[in-house]
Amino acid sequence: MYESFYGLRDKPFDLHPDPDYLYMSQGHENAYTHLEYAISENKGFVVVTGEIGSGKTTLINFLLEKIPHGVEVGIINRTDASALQFIKMVCQEFEIDVRGLDKAEMLDALNLFLLEHFAAKTRVVLIIDEAQNLPRKTLDEIRMLSNLESEKHHLIQIILVGQPELRATLRQKGMEQFAQRVTVHCHLDGLPRAEVGEYIRYRMKVGGAMNLAIFNEDAIEYISEQSRGIPRLINIICDSALVFGYADGLKVIDRGVIEAVIKSREAGGLFTTGLWDEPRLSTTDDASVREQLKAMERRMAFLEDLVGGLNQRLTQLSNMREERDVLVLELFRMLKGSMESRRNIILKFMKLRNRIEPLMELSRHARSGKDYPRQKDDPVVSNHTQQRSGRSDL
Repeated sequence: MYESFYGLRDKPFDLHPDPDYLYMSQGHENAYTHLEYAISENKGFVVVTGEIGSGKTTLINFLLEKIPHGVEVGIINRTDASALQFIKMVCQEFEIDVRGLDKAEMLDALNLFLLEHFAAKTRVVLIIDEAQNLPRKTLDEIRMLSNLESEKHHLIQIILVGQPELRATLRQKGMEQFAQRVTVHCHLDGLPRAEVGEYIRYRMKVGGAMNLAIFNEDAIEYISEQSRGIPRLINIICDSALVFGYADGLKVIDRGVIEAVIKSREAGGLFTTGLWDEPRLSTTDDASVREQLKAMERRMAFLEDLVGGLNQRLTQLSNMREERDVLVLELFRMLKGSMESRRNIILKFMKLRNRIEPLMELSRHARSGKDYPRQKDDPVVSNHTQQRSGRSDL
């Protein structure tokens, strides 16, 4: 909706792993070089890890476009599978007919497929995405696949792509044989501050922007801080900022717009910075309890301000004609999320108050030395009476 306003051909911060938008940071360049080397030299097991949203899948898609002829590639994306299911998926990915075959027969069919390609001088590469979700038994089965080899060459090359948990799994006791077969490993971190601005300008350029300074330096600084340099988070923030900027008729996105985006996302539980951490309840210190209640009240006040700001934005947008309905729908969705968060906080506040007030009253009577007046059906009195009588209604 904002493309024409900012002179864009496409949405530059779309979340799809489009290889055309891959920004070759120093980390991505290093990872790609390792992958290219491993495939060209047939290095067996390769492991690529990275933070969530760091661009692993986009990098793999870019690699697929560059893989030379004479290489057969299979990709497995569903990894929460048993060893038998995994072998079947591998065979199906390489179009091997496994109908009616058991596990041993499927492995024989796969081995024959690999030998035929080796004889035809065609390499076979298997890429396993989201590999951090692989069960241990399935990882053992993958390790066994590496035993399918000729005298001097691997018949299949396997690339595991996953989140940092994959590294932790391969370091566990019992995984030594697997880890020892990994010949190439690289890891993708978030972008450093110096590259965040280049990343944003690169994607704007690919998207067709003539003006690459739509995001000013203060905005980029704050984006870098809030996203920790993770490309997916940068995309989410920048895309929302362009929507906000378009709604307000801003040709330049500054820090204020980014702050508004972050606040709206925090209301929905994203980009939290500690504001929404659960307080620790204390029933022995009245001052501590009061402070916790005040913290809940501050959260409620924050949500009230946020909802008020969204209502004001809706009022402003009501006068706009071009694509007004689309914008209003988007803002109503944000308003709904904010109201649901406000309702949840109010419910927490009421439950906390109902739990704390009797304890505070008991604490005051205890300090005054007076007996706390109890009703006949008070659960504390009832329990005490039952203990003395040695019986219960049951």
